[in-house]
Amino acid sequence: MEEKSKSYVKNLLESNIFSVSAYLTVLNSILNSCEAKVKGEASEVKKWSSGHVYFSLKDKKDGSVLNCVIWNYDYRICGLELKDGMEIIATGIPDIYKSNGRLSFKAKTIRLVGEGDLKKEYEKLKNKLEGEGIFAEENKRKLPEFPQVIGVITSKQGAVINDFLNNLGRFGFKIKMIDSRVEGEEAIKDLLLAIKSFRKQSIDVLVIMRGGGSLESFLAFNNEILVREVKNFPVPVIAGIGHDKDVPLLSLAADKMVSTPTAAANLLSAGWQELRFKIKEEQNIIFNVFENTLFNNQRKIRNIFSRMESYLQQSLKEYSALEYKVRKMLPKILENQLVRFKQAINSAEIIINQNNPERNLKLGYSLVRKNGKIIRKIDDVEINDDLSLQVSDGIITSQVKNKSKKGK
Repeated sequence: MEEKSKSYVKNLLESNIFSVSAYLTVLNSILNSCEAKVKGEASEVKKWSSGHVYFSLKDKKDGSVLNCVIWNYDYRICGLELKDGMEIIATGIPDIYKSNGRLSFKAKTIRLVGEGDLKKEYEKLKNKLEGEGIFAEENKRKLPEFPQVIGVITSKQGAVINDFLNNLGRFGFKIKMIDSRVEGEEAIKDLLLAIKSFRKQSIDVLVIMRGGGSLESFLAFNNEILVREVKNFPVPVIAGIGHDKDVPLLSLAADKMVSTPTAAANLLSAGWQELRFKIKEEQNIIFNVFENTLFNNQRKIRNIFSRMESYLQQSLKEYSALEYKVRKMLPKILENQLVRFKQAINSAEIIINQNNPERNLKLGYSLVRKNGKIIRKIDDVEINDDLSLQVSDGIITSQVKNKSKKGK
């Protein structure tokens, strides 16, 4: 107790007169700060119908006795069937029961002392759970091939969580972590609370991790209640718990068991890593197919251009030969065309001359016009109309004096 606290308590006790109840309350408030681990031999073990267990701890050296009690929930979590004569370590706080003034040690946890006894309890529980098929390989669940949301239970102190995260790989994992004690029997409650919390969350897989240690330090991971919680968890569980020889029962019950946080991280990344390799492999296949297709098409294109070039050269040769023939034949063709053209002109000239009105005028005919319009019928004129008569060498102006039709 710190000096200030001691001074405060001393002044409180010296300056007041307490009732029995008030005094016991003060004592209990002081005793509650005296949590300790007490080793001794269990005796007078009595389990009440409520599930609470009352017992005494006896010192082998001088026979000193400490009255103890452990409540039902804490007793069940410990996973130890307490019997007379067992040498145990109880962790808890002292308390004075007001009704009879009796001092009792309220144990939060109890565990066996010797490693030999711990080993016996370990083997006993292991055989029991094994007989129920808790560790059977055929009952284990497969991990999701591509997990995304990972639940993690471990201590945020130390290298475990850093090793895990550093080796997890960059595959877009979403990590949900709950900080928990992972050392000794005191860690059982933390671990159970963490698992209970994750039951309410949506995760793809749960990872429980801690570093290596002795059988004693693994007490929490050999707890029956915790093992059953892991076995009945709604999604697959990975146990990344380091060990030397005695594998923690929680690891045996988990769907996958590894000994290091790095191995746990690699296990989660395996599916994504394999997918990355497959994608790379498929990319290579696609690129190879594309490259081969491009090469083959380039070859086909080159062949097409080569044939086109041959066809073009052949066409040019044929064109040159045709051009030579045409040039050779052109003068004769033009000459013939010119002769035919001259003949056509002469024929046209003859026809024009034959149909030229002036030719008829020379033969004695004349063209009669009224107001510049040629007269073709007698009805085109009236008496006294002025007329112009075109003859071969000039125009004669006259006036209609009379007109008569044929046959009259």
